[in-house]
Amino acid sequence: MAIRWLTLILIFTSAVFLTGCWNAREINELAFVMGIAVDEAKDNKVKVTVQMAKPSTFSKSPTGGSGGDKEKLFWVATAEGKTLFEAIRNMATFSSRRIFWSHNKVILIGEKLARRDISNILDFFTRNSELRLRTWVVVVPGEAGQLLEKGPNMEEDPATSMEKVIAGRALTGKSYATMLKDFTDDYLSPATYPVTGKLTVAKGQSQPAIKLEGAAVFEKNKLAGWLDEQETRGYLWLKNTIGNPVLVVPCPSGGEPMSIEVTMSKVDFKSHFKGQQPYLTIMVKTSGNLGEQKCNIDFTKPEKRREIEKALETTISKDIQSAVKAAQQDFGLDFLGFNHIFHRQQNQKWYEIGHRWPQMFKEMEVSIQVDAKLPRVTLFAKPLESMKQPQPGSGEE
Repeated sequence: MAIRWLTLILIFTSAVFLTGCWNAREINELAFVMGIAVDEAKDNKVKVTVQMAKPSTFSKSPTGGSGGDKEKLFWVATAEGKTLFEAIRNMATFSSRRIFWSHNKVILIGEKLARRDISNILDFFTRNSELRLRTWVVVVPGEAGQLLEKGPNMEEDPATSMEKVIAGRALTGKSYATMLKDFTDDYLSPATYPVTGKLTVAKGQSQPAIKLEGAAVFEKNKLAGWLDEQETRGYLWLKNTIGNPVLVVPCPSGGEPMSIEVTMSKVDFKSHFKGQQPYLTIMVKTSGNLGEQKCNIDFTKPEKRREIEKALETTISKDIQSAVKAAQQDFGLDFLGFNHIFHRQQNQKWYEIGHRWPQMFKEMEVSIQVDAKLPRVTLFAKPLESMKQPQPGSGEE
């Protein structure tokens, strides 16, 4: 009898703690956000544009029904408010579902708002527990909301297109992007300037196409300006995140350029002082493969191969020089992170000059040393055109 009563007590006790998911949200009650854009609106308000998945398309065939045009898998909504949180909450006035953020892929910030202040944007997105910190953050020249309304190029929705374009940036070495977590860390650091991607609509395409090009540089909570593609590539070299881009290198003998794919790269820094003046030496080691050649040179010969290696070294050096010039002269901001190098390598000296670094950085001498190698020569070391045999009877020798 005692065992029976004990069993009943355990059953009733367990039932108290097994009451189900009290805060559960049914999937048919949620609106899944795929991308969000934040822009400046009139009267100092904030305009929010949200791209959400359209539930009605999930159960349909890819053709969107019988014989009709393909239905979009997303819909776009817009709302305004005095704050970002109010603007998002105002969407409840016309959305039949509660907005759910965990599937968001990208945060777009319009240029006007970025130049005014982004502190409230970062505060909201880092405070929201539903949002992932591994969401991409990019800046858009003009109005950011328009990109979410553009038709996708190769994917089912613009947000997915943006995510995959950003993920493939290492193939070109001409663009940069960062996630919300890293961007916020740089924003909070007193010695770091946040840098992220620049997203535009590609011109000259038959259909709207999303393009990631260059980068956006921030000073504290405001957009300071843009980096072009060469400056961005120099920035990537200095950050050791260049990836495997294709570099177009001039032919040593003149004529058509060549294409070289970067297969390995490593950048080291050596800092020193002459009196109170800082100096920095940038040392680059890289290797690559000859991917395309039009100039008539046989690069199987060591002396000729060295000529193209020198041309590659010059191209890389110019990339880095453009980034250093942009930081020292155009922006006057050490977004390249040279201060971290001196703080790490010249720790004792740094405490003497650290408070004067912003001005010293602008005047600092920077030298660049590049060592480039092409270790593998392909079977066709000459252009195919020069290897063609003359036809019989053509009179060509």
